[in-house]
Amino acid sequence: MTVRGPDIRDGRPDLRPIAIASGVVILDATTKMLAGALASRGVARAFVVPTQNIGFSLGVASAPLPIILALAGLGILGFGCYTALQAIRGNVPGWVPGLVIGGAVANLLDRLIFGAVHDWLYLPKVVINLADLAVVAGLLGYFVSLALKQPAGPHLGR
Repeated sequence: MTVRGPDIRDGRPDLRPIAIASGVVILDATTKMLAGALASRGVARAFVVPTQNIGFSLGVASAPLPIILALAGLGILGFGCYTALQAIRGNVPGWVPGLVIGGAVANLLDRLIFGAVHDWLYLPKVVINLADLAVVAGLLGYFVSLALKQPAGPHLGR
């Protein structure tokens, strides 16, 4: 397998994943504010249901806040860096780490500032937010990229 270096155009690194991650954080915060405003006026009650999620992983698990913050931070560092490295190597598209890291950082900031994640989009059996959707889309992109990748044959270097 040939290892490809960072995508550098005109001597500058590709900053699109950072822009995507930043955009996810900003859009997530914006949608949370809009959801709060809509809910306070009683508009869009069918799918806008603001809630606070003090649990972890869509409320499936729970732990004290410092442990949740530590686990989330380690997850961002671990898997986020791994997907970024895979993007640099050309194994996954650059938007994959952008979405995963952006969504995870948005929820981590929510926990740091408010002590809980603010979810608002009602789906049957779960209430989520834009950051959750970004993480899921990034993970889907990661797994689809792996599934579509051609298996590496034996290296015939002569």
